[in-house]
Amino acid sequence: MRNLLTIVLVVVAAILGFYAYQSSQKGNSLQSDLAARTEALTALEAEKARLTEELAALQAASDTAAKAASERAAAVETEAAALLEKVTALEAEKTRIAETAAAEKTALADQLAAVEAQRAALAEQVAGLEAEKAALVEQAAVLQARLDDLGAAAGTNP
Repeated sequence: MRNLLTIVLVVVAAILGFYAYQSSQKGNSLQSDLAARTEALTALEAEKARLTEELAALQAASDTAAKAASERAAAVETEAAALLEKVTALEAEKTRIAETAAAEKTALADQLAAVEAQRAALAEQVAGLEAEKAALVEQAAVLQARLDDLGAAAGTNP
């Protein structure tokens, strides 16, 4: 009878140990998945920083182009005043330059809108990943609580 009780206790302890091992493996798997998602989030943040730098460069280029267009228009106007006989030709050139500048400004505005849309999409992805991260952290906490309960239960059962 005593041997039977000892065998039953050994079998119960083995089953509890196996269940604790499986739970530990699941916890480790969730932790590695969380680490991978954190790395992905870091990569997305780096991409966001890169896009922000590109946006700043595009804005600087837009300012430079606008300044260059303004300088060119002023030069054309000065030439028109100095060369009255070429006023008509210079006015046509000025109009063309203004249209080109407007087209470039529109194109840059479109590019800026596209970059802003990408930034918004990345922000949404980051928010989604943050939510997933929070859910994974919560799952890890629940699993850790289960492990602690199993460890406590294993420690209290003779």
